Amino acid sequence: MRRMSMMYMTGTMLLSAGALSCGEQVEPFGEGALELSWEVSPMGCAASEVDLVEVELANERRSYLEQYSCTRGSASIEGLAPGSYELTLSGYDAGGAATFESAARAVTIRPERVERVTPVALSARPAELEVSWRFDNGRVCGANGVERIEVAVYDSAFYEMARRDFVCNRGAGTISDLFAGDYIVRVSGQGAEVAYSGDVDVSLKRGQSGEVEAVLQSQ
Repeated sequence: MRRMSMMYMTGTMLLSAGALSCGEQVEPFGEGALELSWEVSPMGCAASEVDLVEVELANERRSYLEQYSCTRGSASIEGLAPGSYELTLSGYDAGGAATFESAARAVTIRPERVERVTPVALSARPAELEVSWRFDNGRVCGANGVERIEVAVYDSAFYEMARRDFVCNRGAGTISDLFAGDYIVRVSGQGAEVAYSGDVDVSLKRGQSGEVEAVLQSQ
């Protein structure tokens, strides 16, 4: 009796396996979609000189990148694989420079559903400035007894906006997170017997990576 029961169970399992192999297949997860809108803060696309908005949806496995006219104000992206993503938006001016950006936002795409997010705010991107230096006497850092260089950045009203120090032998350093505007850059170094400094003026635009060189003279 036990043997017959085992044979019955085995036969049932084989029939079930055959049904799975010959019958309906399990469908994979369907694709999802994303609907979003954006605002260029605080004055809008035209006043901010933003022509295009780039929408990026990315995770470790895949990414989606789409561009739209800024004045369109919204977009719908279909055919997205389900999963968790990071959503970021960038605004570009007519010259192709990225001048505005949004904070990253976590988004979950679900199969066969449309994910809608609240309006995404784009803010002006800060500029950065690479400052290089050299000595007017043609000698290098070691020969002038200078080990470290200090870079201070002042705005047009003489407010200090940034201050950093660098190893002199690097020959250059980068100051980040600067607003667009006009600046005075003072580069200085202290030698064993004499101090060196040099000033240079620079104008920065939103999102720009600027470069200046300061010539250091003995004081």
